[in-house]
Amino acid sequence: MSASGSLTVQRVSELVMANRTIRAPYYQADHDEGVRFTDLEKGLQWGADAIPALLGLFRVERDTRDDHPDGWVGFARHWRGDTLRVDFDLFSGPEEPDSVLVVTAISGRAGEETIVDEDFGEIELTDEVPTQEEWEVRSKRYQAARRKDDTDGSTAVKAYVAALPGWKSEVATQFDEIIQREVPDVRRAVKYHQPFYGVEDGGWFASFSAFKNHVKLSFVCDAYLEPEPPSGTGPERQALDVKETDTLDEEQVASWVRQAADNPGMGW
Repeated sequence: MSASGSLTVQRVSELVMANRTIRAPYYQADHDEGVRFTDLEKGLQWGADAIPALLGLFRVERDTRDDHPDGWVGFARHWRGDTLRVDFDLFSGPEEPDSVLVVTAISGRAGEETIVDEDFGEIELTDEVPTQEEWEVRSKRYQAARRKDDTDGSTAVKAYVAALPGWKSEVATQFDEIIQREVPDVRRAVKYHQPFYGVEDGGWFASFSAFKNHVKLSFVCDAYLEPEPPSGTGPERQALDVKETDTLDEEQVASWVRQAADNPGMGW
């Protein structure tokens, strides 16, 4: 990851509208119990709150914490009157033309004229508080931009993999490399908060997701693979659960990747 240079409110908005924003694997809402907030105490949501907030930031600061070297923090007024703090990393691949915002957390702050943040002290608030209708318009603009986007999301997938801890990132990297080797023209995207892999005119044929004790490698197609992967409930949900102590059988996974890519998958 790289956080070199400065980041502006306008630049954050541009990245969001270019569909270059993802939710981190371990994204948290209402994560800071040490700060009191009122109307936003419960129910902060990724789609309904984080994205509109990113499109309405009034302040962006570098994260001051030592364990967040690539981190940034943004503040936005919520339509209910309080303030949202959005924590995110700025990911840039070594040969990528643009960056990806990896949102790690969102939390609320109560206050009408100022708020007190544990990392940045007292922050003066803007007088401009959006209406609920304006908040919803931001969300709809973003969803429309996502539907129209047909670019390859390789950087977003790399950002997701990089955000995984330790051995889970290693397993995800192995899976990504196998797919690249077996399907050179693969298209990537982060959908439903997890990476997907697809082929033109064939749809999405594979994905993966990380859980507490395993990484699930999933295959999406309209036929059973041979041999059938050990878990799953149907052809479109065939999967392999990889634990920290497991050794990935790359030859077998490569065979499943080829088979899945050759069969119709999930639509774009």
